[in-house]
Amino acid sequence: MSKRSLWLLAGLVLVASLIVGPGAVASPAKSNAGTIVFIHDQEPPNLQGPWVGNNLYATSLVLNNIWYGCQIRNSSAALVPRLCTAKPQIVKKSPLTVRFTFKKDAKWSDGKPVVAEDFWATWQVFVNPKNNPISRTGYEDIKSVTRGNSKTVTVVFKKTYADWEALVSSGVYPAHIVKGKDMNEMFLNSVPVSSGPWKFSSWQKGVQITVVKNPAFKAGPAMKLDRLVFRYILDTNSRFQALKAGEGQVMEPQPQLQIADFMKDSKFKVDTKTGYTYEHIDFEFGKDGHPALKQPYVRQALIQGMNRSQVASALYGEISKGLPALQSLIYKPFETTYKKNYSQWKFNQTKVISLLKGKGCTGGPDKPSAGNDKIFSCPKVGKLSFRFFTTTGNQLRALTFEIIQRQLKSVGIELVPRFQTAGVMFGTTLPSRDWDLMLFAWVGSPSSSITVKDILGCGGDQNDGAYCNQALTKVLVKVSQTLDAGERAKLLNDAELKYVAKDIPSIPMFARPLYTINAAKVKGVGVNPTQEGSPWNVADWAA
Repeated sequence: MSKRSLWLLAGLVLVASLIVGPGAVASPAKSNAGTIVFIHDQEPPNLQGPWVGNNLYATSLVLNNIWYGCQIRNSSAALVPRLCTAKPQIVKKSPLTVRFTFKKDAKWSDGKPVVAEDFWATWQVFVNPKNNPISRTGYEDIKSVTRGNSKTVTVVFKKTYADWEALVSSGVYPAHIVKGKDMNEMFLNSVPVSSGPWKFSSWQKGVQITVVKNPAFKAGPAMKLDRLVFRYILDTNSRFQALKAGEGQVMEPQPQLQIADFMKDSKFKVDTKTGYTYEHIDFEFGKDGHPALKQPYVRQALIQGMNRSQVASALYGEISKGLPALQSLIYKPFETTYKKNYSQWKFNQTKVISLLKGKGCTGGPDKPSAGNDKIFSCPKVGKLSFRFFTTTGNQLRALTFEIIQRQLKSVGIELVPRFQTAGVMFGTTLPSRDWDLMLFAWVGSPSSSITVKDILGCGGDQNDGAYCNQALTKVLVKVSQTLDAGERAKLLNDAELKYVAKDIPSIPMFARPLYTINAAKVKGVGVNPTQEGSPWNVADWAA
């Protein structure tokens, strides 16, 4: 599907889709020589992808090889041609004009060719005000798109859009399927056609989604497999037990302590690298968030009351030694553009208590204490007791909460757990803006920084924390229109240090190590550090 700059990692009562696929199977699929079972922790709420109530990374894993792109990000995070004959090119800078050509044998699974009309129809889906995509960024900046059955597509932008390559490389919808349809009701339960190596087969809700080899796919290497089954298991221990027992052959786990055991087991292969995924804690600035969070000194107290380095060491010591606390919401430590813009906020519990008392807060402890049960109340904003949301079934997130909860309680700040399934948290709670603190991850790519205005800018499409700094927003809009990468990096680092790290709309936690685990007999599996996910090269997978 369209490769959003950021996907939620963890999303609804499902209604009937306008297009009905094959019926669900009666029981979980059994593995065989032509099948791989891919165990995952989060089930998509539907198959709409970057749509309100979805946008989960778990959904992108299913859709990225159905709505195939002009280009795809490989295991080095580089964009490489897939459905296109070559990389898209800028043919004119003013107005920005981009051209690319679909391969002659790029076609849909029903035999119709992939053509310019499909990209045009996709553009119309995203700019139609009746539709509810998570974001219209990029599409809203397009002035015109080639129509008709031509394989060559020319896109003219109204203004410069710096992330143009990722946008035009995104997967397209089939014009002959989506035209005239209510897109808010499409693809809830099934997907009728595919332009990629696999196509949708069935969905047994609460258990698994099955995709099968697309025999019409000729634009790239065909799958060796007959099918791949996404098996959904919520509980962390149960997932690893299922993999160990041979109930699945591949897993792309969130970092969990159980990975250390698989690293020592010759029956399995573990691949790891640091990726563009990062954990963070957001604050809700809207009317339904705790009023204390609108006070800068309270956010300062929260970040200085957390020992983020200690949390990283406790959680990841066995599987990723030396993982540092993240000091930026924009860049990752392995990027040359990374600067420690948040490093001014060091762990200092004594300073937290002094800060709160200096603001007139009362009722808390006089000094940090592990056994403290006194909670501060502050003028005009009340008791410093906050609802803390994160996803259920994830042991490391539960441990993160427990450590932070103890650290903050020792300085008179209370966190009350509100754990939810990914579907509920991301599909209902996050967009409702009725929460206080929320721990989750964004899954991105090298170009995610270009569109950071979506999550940090005033009124940003993915800014559900309702944070707004007008001066910052002006800079982020400029970044999205700046083609030179070096100039963008300077603008972003200066703005993060001057505005973001001062305002603290969110606390960066870790740039997460990424993992794949597969049975040793399975070939071709490895980490992709971007939102493409490990099945980016599914044609190379063999059981």
